[in-house]
Amino acid sequence: MFVYIATPLTLLLFFLAKKLYSISPHPLLNPVLISIFSLISVLLVFAVPYQDYQQGTKVITALLEPAIVALAVPLYLQLKVIKARLKYILLSCLVSVLVAFFCAFYVMPLFGADLITAASFAGQSVTTPIAMEISKNLQGIVSLTAAMVIFAGIIGASIGLPFLKLCKVKNAQAIGVAIGCASHALGTAKVLEENEESGAFSSIALIICAILSALIMPMLYQWLIQ
Repeated sequence: MFVYIATPLTLLLFFLAKKLYSISPHPLLNPVLISIFSLISVLLVFAVPYQDYQQGTKVITALLEPAIVALAVPLYLQLKVIKARLKYILLSCLVSVLVAFFCAFYVMPLFGADLITAASFAGQSVTTPIAMEISKNLQGIVSLTAAMVIFAGIIGASIGLPFLKLCKVKNAQAIGVAIGCASHALGTAKVLEENEESGAFSSIALIICAILSALIMPMLYQWLIQ
């Protein structure tokens, strides 16, 4: 029975969360974050198997891919400006990927993480399908990677912009690249609401980071374990 109400319930909770956020735009009231916790609560309270929920929301899942592709629209509109800044974007994305690798395999072990856990965290700042493939290639825990990707996106969408403002970052292009490198599609969707130019730069940054991560991280990992 829950299979038939999963999609309407998900949409209802999300739109209610957006309404709450419009009334009180606090970072902790991010609609995605509130929706996730609300759905988890419903599944736990009514003892609904996750498989039933997953089956009932296949329509929403299928729409994720065209939703990501739609992020290319602001990118196309800002194409001339992006071309002029492309080398700086590429450099920023490369640094982002290297920092992610360094934090996963050199910083996390200082806090007791083993190699498998570190590998699961390495690709958390790129979009979910690519992050999961990276985790698989690095022999990480794919489910843990997926959870951390969502967590990174929510954090970026919730506090990314306030944090950058606190750091006195005012340039729309720099804000977009920072969010795109750190918080993939969720962060990009949020920054796009604020500024179209930032959204375009965030879109290209998330794409480049995904490509560089898929190419570089497996090679760095092989070099690390030799």
